[in-house]
Amino acid sequence: MEAKTPRILVFTDLDGSLLDHDNYSWAVAQPALKLLYEREIPVIFNTSKTLAEAVVIQREMGFEQPFITENGMVTTIPAGCFRDSCETEPTHFFHGQPYRSIRRVLSNIRRQYGFRFKGFGDLTEKQVAEVTGLSIGEASKAMARKASEPLVWLDSHSALPEFVELLESEGLHLTRGGRFYHVSGKGNKGLALHALLKKYRQEYPEDSFTTCALGDGMNDLPMLEAVDYPVLIRSEHGLAPDVSHIVEVVETSGVGPEGWNQAILDLFSKKIK
Repeated sequence: MEAKTPRILVFTDLDGSLLDHDNYSWAVAQPALKLLYEREIPVIFNTSKTLAEAVVIQREMGFEQPFITENGMVTTIPAGCFRDSCETEPTHFFHGQPYRSIRRVLSNIRRQYGFRFKGFGDLTEKQVAEVTGLSIGEASKAMARKASEPLVWLDSHSALPEFVELLESEGLHLTRGGRFYHVSGKGNKGLALHALLKKYRQEYPEDSFTTCALGDGMNDLPMLEAVDYPVLIRSEHGLAPDVSHIVEVVETSGVGPEGWNQAILDLFSKKIK
């Protein structure tokens, strides 16, 4: 039986991981990105950002790969990404519940129970720009949501359990990102990763795939649990997930893209050949 060709896929969170939390720059990660590019290893976004945001960042970075957005709720495969593909436009796979349905549930819960929060749909572009540090144009793309809603939680921490219970009764899920809480259907970054990995295996049955993932937040935990080489990027913002149960997880000393860069360089010099 002919041996399979080994291939590597790198999945990554963006904000606070590949992108700096404050200025959204990936400049210090350029050495690692160059290494991956030279080795033809896909860098697959797995982010809470929207499809519209991810497309722009890919274009600025100079590559085109499948990507997962809105915390696992939307998977996009560019046209011609896989061999023998006849697609002339990107293919989008939507999971969970549509944005309009999520907004309706949130409005009903707020009206009936009096919770204090604001979703992106309650804010103007200027207000979203202020809470995210994005430009007005970038904020507009951040508001172009398909299947999830970021929340600015204004209520007490003690009110969260009841809020979560009400969401669960409507088939929705609350997760914590680097900046915001996110309301979506019950998918996550790990499930979306598994589905995309299955697609790669179907398209390339002659290859064997090794996976790496890098993330910094609570919403990245399912992704880190799903791969061969998990990397927790040190964060100075928000809560870090408990990764003590994950075998051989790497925890960086560097923050954001600095930690991302060092982790990739270390992994590919010491473990991944």
